[in-house]
Amino acid sequence: MITNSTLIQFFEWYCKGSGHHWKHFQQEIPTLLDLGITDVWLPPAYKGTRGALSEGYDVYDIYDLGEFDQKGTVKTKYGTKQEYVDAITEARRRGLRVYIDVVLNHMGGAEETEKLMVRKVDPKNRLKFISDPMEIEAYTKFVFPGRAGKYSTFNWDHHCFTGIDHAVGIKEPAIYSIINEWGDGWEPLVHNEKGSFDYLILNDIEMRNPAVREELKKWARWYYETVPFDGVRLDAVKHINPAFFIEWLDFIRKEVNPGLKAIGEYWLSDDLPVLLKYIEVTEKRMSLFDAPLHHNFSEASAKGAEYD
Repeated sequence: MITNSTLIQFFEWYCKGSGHHWKHFQQEIPTLLDLGITDVWLPPAYKGTRGALSEGYDVYDIYDLGEFDQKGTVKTKYGTKQEYVDAITEARRRGLRVYIDVVLNHMGGAEETEKLMVRKVDPKNRLKFISDPMEIEAYTKFVFPGRAGKYSTFNWDHHCFTGIDHAVGIKEPAIYSIINEWGDGWEPLVHNEKGSFDYLILNDIEMRNPAVREELKKWARWYYETVPFDGVRLDAVKHINPAFFIEWLDFIRKEVNPGLKAIGEYWLSDDLPVLLKYIEVTEKRMSLFDAPLHHNFSEASAKGAEYD
């Protein structure tokens, strides 16, 4: 017998946080159950580039869940690692299914610079190169000094990224495609907005690098062993080659959590066939949020009786 479930997004972009959100969530568990909520989507728990002010989508260190003094704080906007673990443990004990927010498209806040070869691209058509190969200096080497190698010693450097939007000593805004052993252009099978929408923000993660893919699998195992979860909300999937998610989700379901649920955020409000094609390409390994329906609801609420 199929039973309906109700997922709540237990945060919003402008929530105060103040380092107490995990405690607040734990306190509200009885109320959520009384309302008939069965599934809870929590915000990104790892340290962002803006420290205690970060909503979590400007990812800095995926292994820092509010445990290390980095970016000016130990706590994240939402609280400490222990508060996070305690809240999820209690929620699952009471029968709620918990979805963690997984942001694997980009990282920012690197501590050290490197010299690397790049080509500038047309920001309106990222498939069009507008410079010859050139050397720049950029912040692409992550040290994570507060964590000091705990949980992982993986070396995040320019070999792990496809593109950046900054260069030391160059004030002119630009998007740079990094030339590395994996290629001198963007990853395939991403959305074709702006020619290629592989690059979104910060340092774009290079999923063609097998060492990166293995590190992200290792991280998923570590995360689940640290605090078990029932599902994942996958951020910005239209900017990432779906082949990565096929490999990554298959690994988790085989090695970590066979019953893992997955929901992707493919934010495209006016082209439902593209979303359906993505579900087909990933062979139904994930569902997607209904962005067109969200858009229609938003438009209806704004237009009122004039909505057609």
